[in-house]
Amino acid sequence: MSGGYTGKTLVVELTKKTTSIDRTDLEDAKHFIGAKGLGAKYLMDHLPKGTNPLSSDNILIFTTGPLTGTSAQTSGRGTVVTKSPLTGLFVDSHFGGIFGNEMKKAGWDFIVINGKSKTPIYLIIKDDKVEFKDAKRIMGLECLKTHDWLQKNIGKLKTAVIGPAGENLVRVACITIDGHRHAGRGGTGAVMGSKNLKAIALTGSGKIPLDNEEGFKNKSKEVRQQVQDNNFVPIRRKYGTPFWVEKINKEGFIPTRNFSEGFFEYGVEINAETMQKRIVDGGGACYNCIIACWNKSSVKQGPFKGTKLIGPEYETIALMGSNLGLKSIEDVAYICDRCNELGMDTISMGGILGFTIEAYNKVIVTKDDLEGIDIGWGKTAELTELLSKIAHRKSKLTKLLGEGIQKASEKLKGESFAVHCKGLDIPGYDPRGTFGMGLAYATSDRGACHQRAWTVNAELKDPELERFSFEKKAKIVKEVQDERAAFFSLVLCDFAPISVDNCVDMWNLSTGFKHTTDSYLECGERIWNIIRLFNLREGLAPGGDILPSRLFNNAFTKGPAKDIVLTKDGFEKSLCEYYKLRGWDEKGVPTTSKLKQLGLDKYQI
Repeated sequence: MSGGYTGKTLVVELTKKTTSIDRTDLEDAKHFIGAKGLGAKYLMDHLPKGTNPLSSDNILIFTTGPLTGTSAQTSGRGTVVTKSPLTGLFVDSHFGGIFGNEMKKAGWDFIVINGKSKTPIYLIIKDDKVEFKDAKRIMGLECLKTHDWLQKNIGKLKTAVIGPAGENLVRVACITIDGHRHAGRGGTGAVMGSKNLKAIALTGSGKIPLDNEEGFKNKSKEVRQQVQDNNFVPIRRKYGTPFWVEKINKEGFIPTRNFSEGFFEYGVEINAETMQKRIVDGGGACYNCIIACWNKSSVKQGPFKGTKLIGPEYETIALMGSNLGLKSIEDVAYICDRCNELGMDTISMGGILGFTIEAYNKVIVTKDDLEGIDIGWGKTAELTELLSKIAHRKSKLTKLLGEGIQKASEKLKGESFAVHCKGLDIPGYDPRGTFGMGLAYATSDRGACHQRAWTVNAELKDPELERFSFEKKAKIVKEVQDERAAFFSLVLCDFAPISVDNCVDMWNLSTGFKHTTDSYLECGERIWNIIRLFNLREGLAPGGDILPSRLFNNAFTKGPAKDIVLTKDGFEKSLCEYYKLRGWDEKGVPTTSKLKQLGLDKYQI
């Protein structure tokens, strides 16, 4: 065993209701770090090519990193790794709360879920003891109610649960952690549901090992002070992610009415200041985080009075607020809460609902198709009713929408206004406002994702970067992707302002490894490349890094990005430059020499 890792992986076989213990491969850990990266290596090595994501053969992996549960700031995070039922590709979905820390204290680097139970079950994990329990009494319960039932009936354990959407195999279903954090993207909840696993409840009593306890303690104190002194941390603590609503709306690229506009005229009604005044009651934090960006909220007026939730976050406000034409923060909070409790990704559901409203307005779908629901921009109650029907798969159309935006748009012949990359709905930064985000979305390893390379701030602030151009964006995107791949393998929070040097120091002090900044970043590049190999193996077509046609063909009619569309020549030139920087061929396939350099040459596409 090395510090930073427990050295143990719990393997749960649901079909036979058996468990076993594998050793965590510490040689692999030196090259893939943990969480995202080590999970990707495990999936590549153990999942048969072409596995149906919703079959019993898919593997669901809960992972931690070498810094999880330590005194490092924001170290309470964990990751779910699997083959996505939404995209058919790799997905890593990260979560906060306390579950990851507790998993590490229980003695597990990974919890690997194989097979499928014949009947619905939940797991209780107390250190190295695992119980398989009948879940019949909690089937159909929403996420928070499931969490509360477990807390009441088996004790104050940390939980990972699914709601009705996961049970019904909706491909945008999420896994809810500790009642209110979420492994949100890519349909991880549907994979859990396909295995008839309603919940995991766990607790741990062990000590997290460190190679150099005193050195790590001193370094983590130093990093904590640097985080505390960061100028942006007080802003994030006060407002959380909704801080960006006003900024992105003012700059003219917040998703509005299914990405048809980038400026929302009711933006002031859903921004952070309004949220603080009208619905926020207090704050909170995940394990060992002084940033404390949570907003504990409640609706105090209007038809949805009494709704309580953590959030909503920026992405939800953008995709389920302005993108659906909702005119008040109370309405956004309500639909967010309903989506969370049904157990679905608010980004993808915002994309699906926005697409469906436009399809309805174009008479591609009808009121009869929607079982009498008269949906439209700003119709919160009606959209929430539709959202519930999707979660429960109540009709032919809602079953189709539950398959995700790519499959739905193909079936309905609505590809021209379906806004996604590789099947994953685009988040809250329209690339027509900062072109670098277009390249970032197109090349993201799990489909459209703002967390792989968020270029927005640099494009808005750096005078050498023209926001409405692809020039100079390829190098930025590639380098940030590599750095984030390493960072999300340690695993720390995307919001933590922690330098690469400090990350390397903490990794070395926790494990006893001897990495440099260069070798750490090479780990990120190696992780990015093994995921690329996995995606190509699982059906990503060479040349499949594309953007939705709306971004090239339809300009905004108002705001600072008025009349702007992405340029196809510029995008293709930037993509070509990106491939060259990565050492990939002109179709985006890693070259033999690049794979040999990274030690990945044993893998064949």
